[in-house]
Amino acid sequence: MTLLLILITVFVSVVMIILIIISHIKKTERQRYYAAAGNILREEFLNYALQNTISPDSSVAEPKSAKIMLYLKSKSTGKKTRFVFDPEKDVKIGRDNSESNIFINDISVSQNHCRVYSKDNRVYLQDMNSVNGTFVSRGLFKKYALFGGNQIELRTGDKIIIGSVIFKVRLFYYDLTTM
Repeated sequence: MTLLLILITVFVSVVMIILIIISHIKKTERQRYYAAAGNILREEFLNYALQNTISPDSSVAEPKSAKIMLYLKSKSTGKKTRFVFDPEKDVKIGRDNSESNIFINDISVSQNHCRVYSKDNRVYLQDMNSVNGTFVSRGLFKKYALFGGNQIELRTGDKIIIGSVIFKVRLFYYDLTTM
């Protein structure tokens, strides 16, 4: 009976340690993409300040300090890639190294395969007439195929499948004034 109690205690301790480690990894990842979003927005404000002297008739609208941001994470061919974007700036994904924000070197990916953009505070994925289509997996049983310019609203947890690459989507709200 004592041995069983010791084994249960050790098992519970190991499970608790694993849960703490997983929690720390997720917290660190969240801190990284929030920091990247902060850098993007700060750069946008700095560019605005450099381009516009203080004037009541400024032609460029002041950037928003709070907005929806996009975090894409992929693990393909053993290599992890992570991207943070402002979807208001049209994120292009494809095989064209000079035109794409995310370059995918895969023969099944079109030059200008798809784009992610925002409209009315919502984020969308649009296929750009790619040859093999763009796919979105939502949950266990829902899979959407996009062809010929079709689009779908993205949600946190969606998986975007482009050729052999799968991106996990996280949308998050970032407010520069809270930092």
